[in-house]
Amino acid sequence: MLRNNRTWQFLCGCFVIFLAFQCWSLGIVQWFYSEDTEGFESVSLIPLILSAVVSAIQMVGLIAIILVSGLQPLAEKTVDYLRSKMPKLNRAAQVIEEKVDAEKLVETLNDLDQRIRSIEIKVGDDK
Repeated sequence: MLRNNRTWQFLCGCFVIFLAFQCWSLGIVQWFYSEDTEGFESVSLIPLILSAVVSAIQMVGLIAIILVSGLQPLAEKTVDYLRSKMPKLNRAAQVIEEKVDAEKLVETLNDLDQRIRSIEIKVGDDK
């Protein structure tokens, strides 16, 4: 699922580029290419490090998903508490809940998603 999500690919790519820039600016990349090695090639460490970086990125994503899914009940309780303490906030939320038809909103979002996917397929076929 995430493999086909272009937004996720872009964000991961930005993170990897940022991480690579930080490694370069701190001199870590130059350290691996230094010539004062004794008995082994330092270039062979690069695939190991790249796989560690990919695993670290995956772990960050997994931890974020776990945290968000675990914090959802707490966030719902917090919103309910705030709505009970602030009458204006509660009235505004009730007006919004009454005026927004959730089924139509979900249907519209699903239609938009299908249209975007069909455009991506057409663009992919043109290449």
